[in-house]
Amino acid sequence: MDTFQSALKLQNIGFQQTTESVGHERVVRVAFILLDHFSLTSLSTAMDALATGNLINSKTVYKVSTYSLLGGLVGSDIGIPLSSETLSVEKINHDALFVIGGQRVRLSSNPTIRRVLKKTAGGRGVVAGVWNAAFYLADAGLLDDQYCACHADSCALINEYYPQVKTGEAEYTFAQRRATCAGASSALDMTLAIMQVLSSQHDADLVDEIKRVHQPKKPPFNDVTLGAVSLVKPVPRPLNVAVSLMENHIEEPMEIDEIASHVGVSRRQLERRFARYLNAAPNRYYLELRLTRARQLIIQSNRSLTDVALATGFVSYPHFYKRFKDLFGLPPMTFRDNYYSSDFSNSERYAIAAGF
Repeated sequence: MDTFQSALKLQNIGFQQTTESVGHERVVRVAFILLDHFSLTSLSTAMDALATGNLINSKTVYKVSTYSLLGGLVGSDIGIPLSSETLSVEKINHDALFVIGGQRVRLSSNPTIRRVLKKTAGGRGVVAGVWNAAFYLADAGLLDDQYCACHADSCALINEYYPQVKTGEAEYTFAQRRATCAGASSALDMTLAIMQVLSSQHDADLVDEIKRVHQPKKPPFNDVTLGAVSLVKPVPRPLNVAVSLMENHIEEPMEIDEIASHVGVSRRQLERRFARYLNAAPNRYYLELRLTRARQLIIQSNRSLTDVALATGFVSYPHFYKRFKDLFGLPPMTFRDNYYSSDFSNSERYAIAAGF
């Protein structure tokens, strides 16, 4: 299988697949402990990051379970209940354990939560406290002489009960496989930091891609190339204009000589700048840009594959078929079917807990 060469690689590497690679993923088990009146936004933010990791077909699959002290339905802060299993030490054998707090969660020491946190931490798992749930990590003795993040309304209580724990102003902390965050707005960054540790080496770029998905606003081109690659030096204006021309002429691609003429440089000068800043020749970058757009259309629309081919500048479907398969490892139709099928996107590939 061919690979992406240009700076677009990070946007697409998670989507590359072969029929042989399905079913050979590393499963990471993640447990969420839901406290009464837990923050539903915090939970969904963390779970959505895990689900996105699964959806882009990484080599790490996150399998999620939800628990509570009594089991059954647990009321969230906005009144929507979620189902859960009864929490017990015997059931917890996970790679990561999140305790989900919230503004209306009443904090009190609980021996079961204390034991499962100690068990997970002792087994080299990651333990995390969301919103004010740093309280429970502190109660388990897992934050002694460490900084933690918690909601401002709960810091005083933690300081009173656990003076050996340092509460700071950071939105989230992650050290020695202990993570805390102050609320829903920082749950994503904390979860991404945890995923960076839990993911396999193959997924080194996975977190950057998930962040791009969840923070979709496109930065200025001079700061970040297509939301994927940070650049050390400002992008020359001719390259900036050239890429903009390519983005605006996907359906009817321009000739490279024509693009060079529009930006006022020679073809050779343009090629040198593409090679230096985008790691590919202009033709190659243009092809990968069009196939990136094709991948987005295949996943996010019901358009026929022939329409997708025409919309991305391919004069014939066979040519599009070959190019797409070269880079993504599967024919377009198989790629679309597998992305949504139960074989490729089953309950273990999606990070969806019971009842969520």
